[in-house]
Amino acid sequence: MDLTELEVEAGRLLDEQRRLRAIDAELEALSQEIKQDPKRNEKDKAFYALIGMDWSDPGHQDRASVLRKEKESARRAIGEVQHKVLEGLSSSGLVIPLDPSPSRSEGTNTFGFRSGATFPKTVEGLSAILGIPSPLKIGDVTIYGDRVEVADSDEYFAKKKLVDAFDDVRKAVRRRLASQPEGKL
Repeated sequence: MDLTELEVEAGRLLDEQRRLRAIDAELEALSQEIKQDPKRNEKDKAFYALIGMDWSDPGHQDRASVLRKEKESARRAIGEVQHKVLEGLSSSGLVIPLDPSPSRSEGTNTFGFRSGATFPKTVEGLSAILGIPSPLKIGDVTIYGDRVEVADSDEYFAKKKLVDAFDDVRKAVRRRLASQPEGKL
């Protein structure tokens, strides 16, 4: 799997998580309205009877049912995408499209992504998975969405540290994947 594919999946994951938060917020607001329905419905029925019109139920219960189904759908989608992202990140075949020639500055080798690619969603998702803040700091290696910096003035040792850091990331993600019950990421 390529990091570019993971960026797309990480974007889907972030979108589904935002969708779930929005559904939860709407359900909470709707819950408050449902609590007020018995009082409000009686007053509304009386008012509509007074003005000679038919009253209709606002349908809060129906809307809540639809939202609960959407919430379950979002949760399933999150679980599927999370699993796909975790498997991709833990794969020994994961390709990180870094430029092989770093730029050097004051004891640091900076590896940019080829073709000017950026991976902010992948880094954000990895940050959440590993429980460490973004940018990701793994030993002497710092992973940003647009570059990877290695605190070492020697290019050979910088590359070795970079490989070791990504091996550590794979191992941590594998442990996370193994520790999660099926479907519960």
